[in-house]
Amino acid sequence: MIKVYTPSSPLSDYISCCWSLDTPRSGHTELVYPTGKMQLIFHYKKPFTDKSSSGAEYVQPQYALCGQKTSYSHITAAGDSGMIGAVFLPYAASALFPMPLCEVAGLTVSFTDIFREWKNHEGEFSGCTDDNARIMVIEKFLIPRINTNPSCHYYFARSCVNEIINGGWLFPPYNTMEKFSLSERSLQRIFRDHIGIPPKRYAEIVRLENSIALFSRGKTMTDVCHEAGYYDQPHFINSFKKFT
Repeated sequence: MIKVYTPSSPLSDYISCCWSLDTPRSGHTELVYPTGKMQLIFHYKKPFTDKSSSGAEYVQPQYALCGQKTSYSHITAAGDSGMIGAVFLPYAASALFPMPLCEVAGLTVSFTDIFREWKNHEGEFSGCTDDNARIMVIEKFLIPRINTNPSCHYYFARSCVNEIINGGWLFPPYNTMEKFSLSERSLQRIFRDHIGIPPKRYAEIVRLENSIALFSRGKTMTDVCHEAGYYDQPHFINSFKKFT
């Protein structure tokens, strides 16, 4: 069962939500597709198994940073698994992690390899008996490591993301480029460093998310293709198959 929690005030500008998942004893397999957001995963029981779209299979690290997904995968949780997730706002992960985020795109990497000092908190985390206590340990670790005075490139990437989202999927974000006096080449480089994927790919994911939302409101295939910005139904079908 999934439960969703609101992050504390110091993290609300960077993390959209925290969530927990406890699986039944029989286990559970679920399709996971790109959403344009990175997240942290903290397993307090047995980690999940991840099978990529290429068929490669691996066990997630006990504590992990999930880079921007570039394709779908199937996640399998063994019986009696448990985890806490922290989902970053689309532009905010770069305020915590020191490396260009394109380096972890499509990957799930050990959180401890990035922040070795997390090892000092593992015992406290594993000793917690409820979600709120676990989230408190995670937040206590993250808050002092957030860069609250980011560079202008951070604000440029955030403006690009917001323009793409508010435009529904439109790319490139000309208003932001003009506002910051940056070329499209600079946009590509800065966006990949701060968001993890090229801006055009991110716009494709936003369009996919919009189409899923339209379907959930009972829209027809024709309406979805038109309102989400696809050229025609074959274009939508090819994009949907690529990501899911």
